[in-house]
Formats: sequence, structure tokens, C-alpha cells
Amino acid sequence: MTTNAGYAANMEKQMKKWDSDVDALAAAGEKANAEAQKAYHRSVKELRANRDAAQKAFLEMQSAGQSTAAKMQEKMEASWDTMQKALAKVSSDLKK
Repeated sequence: MTTNAGYAANMEKQMKKWDSDVDALAAAGEKANAEAQKAYHRSVKELRANRDAAQKAFLEMQSAGQSTAAKMQEKMEASWDTMQKALAKVSSDLKK
């Protein structure tokens, strides 16, 4: 594992990328037909909830002391994995 500060910097960068990816999906949804828009809105809402959970874990990790940093990184990685899988699934589903 990397240092807490290095890990936090990487996660901050990833969070910004997720925000951009979710915003792009939301914009694409606005251009879709009415039925597809509903699917996009549901998916974007779910992605934003996953992103918020990842943000919460990230903030907890940032405020954690060194002794709990490893545990917090594990929690953050679980949130990261959930967000990555959700984003990939939604992107794939919406392209069909």
C-alpha cells in the first residue's frame, strides 16, 4: 500500500474522473428518447449514490490517523471497486 497522503491524492483524482464520467452519462441521457432517458436517470442516480459512498469513505480515510489508515484504505478500496463495477455496468447497459 502507498502512504496515506499518496493514496488520498490518487483517490481525489479518481473521484474527479468519476464525477466527469457520471456527468457525461447524464448528458448522453438527456439526448436519448423518453424511455431511454428514464433508464439513464435511474442509472445516474445509482452511480451518484455509489460515488457519494466512496466520497464518505474517502473523507473518513483522510481524517484517520496512521494507525487506522490501512483499515480505511481497505474500506475505500471496497467503495472504489463498487463504483468501478457500477460505472462499467451502467455504461455497458446504456450502450445496448
